[in-house]
Amino acid sequence: MTDTHSTVGPSPSSRAKGYEPEVPITVSAILDWPPKPVATLRHIASMMLPQGLIWVGIAVVVWNFFTPSMQRMATLSPGWVLEIYVRNVVMFTLVAGTLHMVLYVKRAQQQRYKYNTRWLGSNPEFLWGNQTRDNIFWCLVSGCAVWTAYEALTLWFYANDWIPAVEWSSGWGWLYLSALTVVTSLWSVTHFYCIHRVLHIRWVYDRVHYLHHRNVNPGPWSGLSMHPVEHMMYLSMFLLWWVVPAHPVILILTLSSNSLATAVTHSGFERFEIGKREGRSMKGADYFHHLHHRYFECNYGNRPVPLDKLSGTFHDGTPEAHVRMRERMKARRSPRTVSRS
Repeated sequence: MTDTHSTVGPSPSSRAKGYEPEVPITVSAILDWPPKPVATLRHIASMMLPQGLIWVGIAVVVWNFFTPSMQRMATLSPGWVLEIYVRNVVMFTLVAGTLHMVLYVKRAQQQRYKYNTRWLGSNPEFLWGNQTRDNIFWCLVSGCAVWTAYEALTLWFYANDWIPAVEWSSGWGWLYLSALTVVTSLWSVTHFYCIHRVLHIRWVYDRVHYLHHRNVNPGPWSGLSMHPVEHMMYLSMFLLWWVVPAHPVILILTLSSNSLATAVTHSGFERFEIGKREGRSMKGADYFHHLHHRYFECNYGNRPVPLDKLSGTFHDGTPEAHVRMRERMKARRSPRTVSRS
């Protein structure tokens, strides 16, 4: 696959480097050989705590209190679809809007743990010349619309028994569905890597993915700020539940977590400070993915299933990894030598 950028020199973002976490950054041992089950389980546990449990909790609450009944959803109707759209807009606004207000409007942490020393600002590349307004538009108008369309369509299928489903109360159903909550995360990041590599093919990048990568210095609203085609590609991981027996709450978890989590992973801050006690904080943005926004040509996937290690595009944040990336890109651009007899 051909990437659209050749960022072998420092990007504009790298010239404004702020907080740098300890390197080399680590990834899951899930693909290591020989297998390392203990290390893999430890990483999965760290991945699920606490953010993973927050997404699971949100999905359970949404399913039980903010989703139309199966009887209503058996008939496809604009009324209940609109209810789901409004619910998704409110959810995303609460997460992204709160992070933006605290970190960028009130600047409660100042630049502590901030990857980039620059703040969000104006740029003619964005709609209305403003990054935040542009990002909000693409998140709520396109992102939440695609998210809702996929969710509503699948809930309609569930309501009519057109796709396989498992009930929590049926035999071992609770154990099976509990395992799926972990599988959901592993499947999502694997799907993301595959989709992301396609998005970095030059033709696709120039017409679709460029819109997301304008956010060289991302903020909470940048994560789901994408071209509508990219929204359709990125959120298509839900299709697995059309063939693999699951439950509507797993569907909601898949789509909501992969939408809401983008506000956290793109927040631009390694950690979020909690309260006034010095040193108390929780995990924030992902430096692994931040390096992708900084350099473009590395870290196409995520840490839980580190496919970049297999493809040679892993950047662990060290100077040595940066040299390897530059050499890889230089070799890609070098013309092939034609031998003559």
